[in-house]
Parts: sequence; C-alpha cells; structure tokens
Amino acid sequence: MSERTIARSASDRSRGFPARRLVIGVLSALLAVFLVGAAIFAVWCRASFHVWPWSSSLPDRVTYCGRTYLGPGDPVTWTEAEAFENGAIRKVGHYGFGALGWSIYANPLSEQARTRGNSPLPCAMGVYLRTDDDRVVAYTLSGGP
Repeated sequence: MSERTIARSASDRSRGFPARRLVIGVLSALLAVFLVGAAIFAVWCRASFHVWPWSSSLPDRVTYCGRTYLGPGDPVTWTEAEAFENGAIRKVGHYGFGALGWSIYANPLSEQARTRGNSPLPCAMGVYLRTDDDRVVAYTLSGGP
C-alpha cells in the first residue's frame, strides 16, 4: 500500500469521528436531562399526592376543601356509598396529577349548614375516590372541626 492510500483512508475515518462523537454526546445529554426530569416529577408527585406516579396503589391521604382525609378504606359499590351517606354523592374535585389522579366524590354540606354553628364544619365528613366504574374507596376526616 502506498503512503497516499494510507493517508487518504486515515483522513476518511477522522472526518466521520467528530460528528459521531457529537451525536452521542447530544443524545447522552438529552437522556440525562430526561432522567433527571422524570426523577424530579416522581418526587414531586410523592410529596404532593402521597403516591408514586407509577404505583397502582391509592394515596394514604387526600386533601379536599382545606381538610385532610385518611384512608384508603375498603372498596364499596356506588350504591353502598350513597346508602352510607344518606343521599347522592357527587363529584366535588380531583386529586392527583392529570390522568394519574382520581375523581373525588362526596355528599358535601351546604354553606348554610357548615356555618350555622360557632365554628365552621368541614365540607364533608368523608370523601370517596373512584377506582373504576362502580367502585369507590372511602376516606374519613382526620382530626376535628
């Protein structure tokens, strides 16, 4: 092989190498940013909603109307929950982040009933998180009025 052939093949290899190194560096940086962002999001979900975003479990507490409700209780049907509440329960909010969250249902007291006494009563004594079409899980009020 001549010197010219060796020099040309070495220069051909060196032309592609910096571009490949740049692409690998950019992809590595993007992957690192994605992983750090995912970790921050997971920790934020855990701190805000008391459950990991990938978890199929329910949170151990729910915040609604400025109060904390502890649970989860045993799953019950929609009919059983309405019978326990002596009336229709309705959607009153959402707990969690977007599609990762749950709808909150309750039979809230009216504003007049809440403020009738010396100290205002909570919006509801219990709330429910909907787990599927006909099932809800009960959470009970933590602490007193």
